[in-house]
Amino acid sequence: MKKFLQSSALLLAALLSLAGSAQGIYGDVNGDGEVSIADVNEVVRVIVGNTIPTPPDEPNADPVTVFDTNLTPRHFYRIPAIVQMSDGRLLAIADDRHSSDTDIGGNQGIDIVGRVSDDGGKTWGSTFIIADGNIRQQGFNNSHGDAAAIADRETGKLLIMCASGKQGFLASTLTNPLLVGRYTSNDNGTTWSGQEVTSDIYGIFADYPEVNALFFSSGRICQSSHIKQGSHYRIYSAICTPVGVGSLVLYSDDFGQTWQALGGPEARPTTAPFGDEAKVEELPNGNVLLSCRSKQTATNGRLFNIYDYATGTWGEMAVSNDPESGTYSEDCSCNGELLIVPAIRTSDGRHVHLALQSVPRGKGRQRVSIYYKELLDSSDYDEPLDFTWGWKCYQITENYSAYSTMIATTDGNIAFFLEDCNDNNSTSAYDLIYKTLTIKNITDGRYTIIK
Repeated sequence: MKKFLQSSALLLAALLSLAGSAQGIYGDVNGDGEVSIADVNEVVRVIVGNTIPTPPDEPNADPVTVFDTNLTPRHFYRIPAIVQMSDGRLLAIADDRHSSDTDIGGNQGIDIVGRVSDDGGKTWGSTFIIADGNIRQQGFNNSHGDAAAIADRETGKLLIMCASGKQGFLASTLTNPLLVGRYTSNDNGTTWSGQEVTSDIYGIFADYPEVNALFFSSGRICQSSHIKQGSHYRIYSAICTPVGVGSLVLYSDDFGQTWQALGGPEARPTTAPFGDEAKVEELPNGNVLLSCRSKQTATNGRLFNIYDYATGTWGEMAVSNDPESGTYSEDCSCNGELLIVPAIRTSDGRHVHLALQSVPRGKGRQRVSIYYKELLDSSDYDEPLDFTWGWKCYQITENYSAYSTMIATTDGNIAFFLEDCNDNNSTSAYDLIYKTLTIKNITDGRYTIIK
């Protein structure tokens, strides 16, 4: 064994030496024209076994239009969500807004629709209705939209929380509120059942009448890898509430049947009046990270806070808007997606976590990008201020573009789904575009994902 390790060390030393000389090309294991740490990792993998995971094959990253807004029959598609189902297929979810691109309250008859891909996003099946809005209905079934979605990692059950009804968010009152819907599927999206749960959700804040409007932030619902105190691993979702209350976070231990407020119904994680739509993600130590858009366009960035289970409290909100190292978004207030994935730093093979935040970089709603930040150990994420700096940027599109979401798939890729103006160059006519990315793509080779 000692001789084996000595031989391995000598081979690595020789390869590193070649990397610094004119003969470096002869150590080019991966064929990219130069010797790098990736070549060293491959040699180590061959010698000592698959202890350094190789990155997944580069996917076909060509964008695919999943929902194509058509102005003639008046189908405006908005608000992307995506999940990977238990059978490995992808389910893309969107609002189908029939008369205009406006939200519930200004546009009646909104459906939540889906399409399924059997081949990792290269092609998509026919569009089908998940939640059917009917313009002739006055109550819950008038409209459904802003889907927040998840597939349970153990059972495969699908859950969508959504806004429903005819009353808009800004006009919502406790006597006539924006309604809340819950839709579930136990057969990988083939059939769905839905019901109104408005009183259950508003009832959480019964002692706080200022919470007279709310909806679940669209996109990805987060599921814990640490906490299982009920029938399922805990799930988290941010809700948007009125000015003066801001963004709040709910959690459920029974996969959306009942919900509670993280930190209690009195918690106010975002300083008024800034809090708006937000996303949440679990940190490597089990605490919860909140990333929020600001109601103030001039904020030019994201608002961050952390819920600490040790203290049972939220921290102090921090603003990340530095153009060089923050999650900068010029003259733009728009939600995106927050995701944390385990990764390998290619410079030295060190295991880390990467925080990913998608958002339009601006000016205004254009140039959707992914910011990424390394989380090496707990000192990198023990307070909200840690998320105000250290971000690098990968641009997805040059076009006018707005909401986006992403998930890590079982094949080691990132499934990315966004609103993009693509070929019509109009901010009232987004197409919903799918792209398969890798951590290697996003970080320019600095990191690879751990599958």
